[in-house]
Amino acid sequence: MLPKSKIIIAFSLLTILLLVGLADSALAEATTFRNPQVGKQLTDFKQTAFEMRREADTLKSMTPNKRLSWESHTYRLSTLKDQVNEMGRSLAELEAQKSIASEGQALAIEHARPHLVSVAQNLTAAIELVNENRNSVQWSEYGNTVNDIYAHADALHNRLDTILDYEKAKTRFDSLELERSLMTGY
Repeated sequence: MLPKSKIIIAFSLLTILLLVGLADSALAEATTFRNPQVGKQLTDFKQTAFEMRREADTLKSMTPNKRLSWESHTYRLSTLKDQVNEMGRSLAELEAQKSIASEGQALAIEHARPHLVSVAQNLTAAIELVNENRNSVQWSEYGNTVNDIYAHADALHNRLDTILDYEKAKTRFDSLELERSLMTGY
């Protein structure tokens, strides 16, 4: 009888060790679903998109004011240009890492390019208008172009924010589901 109870205990311990090992590997898989390196770069990218949107909003608020000089506008346009160039470099790096990104991260990367391109095109048009005629900052064409810059900067930030918030919530939910299944055995 003694050897039989030792065998049962040994099998029980082996079963527990296997379950703990499976649970650890499943938990590790769930928690590494998001690529942390891509996640950090996307967080930085989103922060720059937020700053760009804020700068575009400031520029937009300046357009109806006829008393502001063209230099004030060119300062804001220059700041936006630097942000767009920085984001372009960051996006190129993110696109190179898309194959190791999670589904949500890849979606955020895909959705960023069209809005960033639109911001860049409208920004170029606004800069060209000011370069051709400094008084253009008072024209409706310039105002419409600035409005488009803001609209696409806003859309870019909101899209990134929504996708990344969803990705974070999904990761948390998956982790909770895994914990629940480990506790209940289902």
